[in-house]
Amino acid sequence: MPNQSDPIYCPENVLLFETLYGKNLISLGGTDAIENLFSDYEIKKLTAMDLGFGLGGVAYYLSEKYDMKIYGVEVPQWMAEYATQHAPPHLQQQLIFSTYDEAGLIPFDSNSFDIVYSKGVLNHVKNKLPVFQEVKRLLKPNGLFIIADWIFPLSEINNSDPLVRETKESYEKVLRESGFNEIIFRDDSVHFIRYAENFIKNLIANKKLIEENYGEEIFNMILKQHQELLVNMSNKNKFAVRIIAKTKE
Repeated sequence: MPNQSDPIYCPENVLLFETLYGKNLISLGGTDAIENLFSDYEIKKLTAMDLGFGLGGVAYYLSEKYDMKIYGVEVPQWMAEYATQHAPPHLQQQLIFSTYDEAGLIPFDSNSFDIVYSKGVLNHVKNKLPVFQEVKRLLKPNGLFIIADWIFPLSEINNSDPLVRETKESYEKVLRESGFNEIIFRDDSVHFIRYAENFIKNLIANKKLIEENYGEEIFNMILKQHQELLVNMSNKNKFAVRIIAKTKE
């Protein structure tokens, strides 16, 4: 769920997102990362909630390949409209995209979903507890909360940084406070190092297009961010993880 006030998340930047990440995508790794998120789990024909669906690409992929029904929730209204308008026509009956309601709650019934998943967006959320409590409410008994996110060896509070530096301990604590009592972390950094390397290659290959449409400063900023990401993962100062949370009755 991108921060709606962050100027990078606007309709004018859709070309940039798709150039960097792929059609209808907004996070690292493309379809390989989507498959990795759900590896070891049978997801065919399940009903899922996409928490922070971005441009809708993950939901489109899962709906197409695994015949899933996907509901999505986002913060920016334009993303809900974009994902709805750009959904493949033959999948439209399987896809529903919306925003949080006026109270900040997810506008779907309790005990409705086999899976709630979130790929690469929860590091934008500083106060995770109310969000995770909503996820717990939405899940059916024995449902799974599946997260791809970043964690750090040490917590650090920096109010000027739009991203949140969670540790394994802080992530697990808020999940348990939300009602999940079985939580499994998997270190996926080796995959994300490869995703970041491929991202940088693609970025450089599209240097002219990006600079012509968005300027040299944007290109250099994105390149620097992902070079730093590679260094931090390689030095184990930042970890890409998959988190599975569920309630063991």
